[in-house]
Amino acid sequence: MNNRALKEKLAILKKVFELFDEFSEDVDRACAEGCGACCTRNVTLTTLEADHILDGLTADAKEELLTRIANELHKKRLTPKTTINELAKLCMAGEEPPEEFGDPAWGACPLLSDQRCMIYDLRPLACRSMVSKERCDVTGFAQMDDYTVTLSNIFTQYVEHIDIGGYFGNLSDILLLEGDREKYGQPPPSENILVNQKLEILMVPPEHRQRVAEVISAIKKL
Repeated sequence: MNNRALKEKLAILKKVFELFDEFSEDVDRACAEGCGACCTRNVTLTTLEADHILDGLTADAKEELLTRIANELHKKRLTPKTTINELAKLCMAGEEPPEEFGDPAWGACPLLSDQRCMIYDLRPLACRSMVSKERCDVTGFAQMDDYTVTLSNIFTQYVEHIDIGGYFGNLSDILLLEGDREKYGQPPPSENILVNQKLEILMVPPEHRQRVAEVISAIKKL
């Protein structure tokens, strides 16, 4: 991907984030600064989101981030078996998707410091959309209503779609991959990294279709 194409996609991604913030503004949430219980080693993202993070950092901050990740790469983390658009196609075909497993007990995200995110303003959609009606450090898990999950899925599917030609995987693997731009566009270097898929069908249950019509319309205009 050339620099111009990347910049155009990054501009679209920023608009997607702004749009998500707009449509999720009224979501019931107990999340607050310093609440990092849901910030585990199991965050996933696309290469485009990784570029968004890295482009927003100074050279020193980027080096520190990649060093922190590399130092913890030996630890267990979720390595997804499907992308969300691939999952949607499997469901559409009536096929059973592979089981995904990511244990929160594996530890905190390597970018969490003193219960605060080092890249909060640059965080990927998976982090932006992870909200809970009750504090996770009290209940032990996030409590999301069904509509919030649907909203998150729509935006996640679209982000993957605009990063066609890129990859998807655990935050640690993708950020280290994108730390070396020469690797971008090459075949995935390991089975932990998946190829992004086109959006063919949205994961929207019938009861939410009317409610999300405005969301989908706004996304199509980006």
